[in-house]
Amino acid sequence: MATIAVIGATGRTGRALVERALELGHEVTAVARRPETLGLRHARLTPHAADVLRPGDLAAALPGHDAVVSAVGSTGRGPTTVYSAGTAAVVEAMGSCRRLVVVSSAGLETPPGAGLATRLVGRLLHHVMRHPYADMLRMERLLAGTDLDWTAVRPTRLTDAPATGRPRVSIGATERVGDRTSRAELAAFVLGHLDDPATYRTAVAVSS
Repeated sequence: MATIAVIGATGRTGRALVERALELGHEVTAVARRPETLGLRHARLTPHAADVLRPGDLAAALPGHDAVVSAVGSTGRGPTTVYSAGTAAVVEAMGSCRRLVVVSSAGLETPPGAGLATRLVGRLLHHVMRHPYADMLRMERLLAGTDLDWTAVRPTRLTDAPATGRPRVSIGATERVGDRTSRAELAAFVLGHLDDPATYRTAVAVSS
């Protein structure tokens, strides 16, 4: 059992992470601007109201945890700093906690050897999502400059389908994975690899 803080806990991905962590027996702190909207009650669940873009909000929430998982994200396609600025605030507030996992996107890079169709889709995504992707890249570069045991998990297009239990994974994000990732599958992967040194200080592409 571990103590885990989930940031962005009220989003669909954050909720999947909270639910999976509780299923596994962990103590969970659900961090969000309005954690009451999560609508969950559990003896091992502690809600904590915080805004990652307000400096100092996280100082009382994160220290003392074994791991921090960030599922914060932008809601649009315009310019944003929520990934990079939010992660910077998380890093500053973690105290002695060393393990940080952030949710990024497989769309950031096209794996070597990808076919023409995959490359064309990748270019289209980079055009449509250029602002969020640019900030995700800033987030990952920020993490690379820390001494934390971090992982940037890069799922493909997220869905609410059930987990298959057979995720496709590329440590280092050097190989193509599937086109879709269920949030339940993503949560199971993240929580199942918190103590996996092979995933430390690298990006990991994952799909269903």
